[in-house]
Amino acid sequence: MRNTVKVIAIKDNNAVEVVPLITDACIGCRNSTCTKQGHPFVVQNPQKLPVYQGAIVKISASAVRQAVQAFFSLFLPLAAAIAGYLLTPKICTSIDSAKAVTEATRIAGVFIAFCVTSMLVFIFNRFIKTERHAAITEILFSS
Repeated sequence: MRNTVKVIAIKDNNAVEVVPLITDACIGCRNSTCTKQGHPFVVQNPQKLPVYQGAIVKISASAVRQAVQAFFSLFLPLAAAIAGYLLTPKICTSIDSAKAVTEATRIAGVFIAFCVTSMLVFIFNRFIKTERHAAITEILFSS
């Protein structure tokens, strides 16, 4: 992730409150006065760059954290769906061995496994706070 943001406040412990500059509508235009702003969030300044309120800076997230996030939010539910497809016949057989397992039962197993895992990932990300701040990498514009 690499974004251009505007510094709105300097906080304690190298924390900086920023607001993203949304420039998707400005094709090729770098005029920072006409960009619209998103919602504020906090980033870190580990390099202790001389940022101040009003500066335009570039931030980026850790590649390792992005890979971990991709694993848990994409690959874990997908793996659970595959496991649901493969394990549904065994689960159904252990519950009632007289009934035959249909394709609809396997689809239900995929759906349930995928939804349960996705909800667990959502609950973890929503309610368990972890340190996941982006970092300021360079100062682009200073007024």
